[in-house]
Amino acid sequence: MKHSPQSLAKQFCLGVYVNVVDATLWRATFAYIVRHADDSVFQKSAIAALWAQYGGDLRAKIKDDALVLAVLKQALPGYGGDGWTLYRGESWFLFDHDQIGFCWTPSEDIATTYAKGLNAVDSGGVLLKCYAPAEAILAMQNNVFICDPSRLLRLTTLSLFPKL
Repeated sequence: MKHSPQSLAKQFCLGVYVNVVDATLWRATFAYIVRHADDSVFQKSAIAALWAQYGGDLRAKIKDDALVLAVLKQALPGYGGDGWTLYRGESWFLFDHDQIGFCWTPSEDIATTYAKGLNAVDSGGVLLKCYAPAEAILAMQNNVFICDPSRLLRLTTLSLFPKL
């Protein structure tokens, strides 16, 4: 099936991830969503579940965190709870370039697994800790906190791990 930004946007807004689409089309789709989508089209809980599972893949394809953040602010359900101390296992390359990811966990052990494993493949990993005030949290899905990285406080590096 051939996809357009409009057809892919409809799928995304329903919380459906289409993996077989190239990066250029995903970037065009997110730009389309920012320009055209109104709040009523988003199945926000389904999009939160999609992002918690596939967000890293989408982020890597789109390679524009500002564009991704604009869509997530529109498309996610929001959060009404308290602030949290959260952790993230990030790649050293992204951290070094001030490109901290959106998904965080309250579990230091889970974040360490990512810092030592998947996120250490290309450049080594870094274990991060922060305080996420409620206004920084865009959604919480299955203990994954999807956050606006620019609003996180007291960001600390806990450990560095070698490249795999």
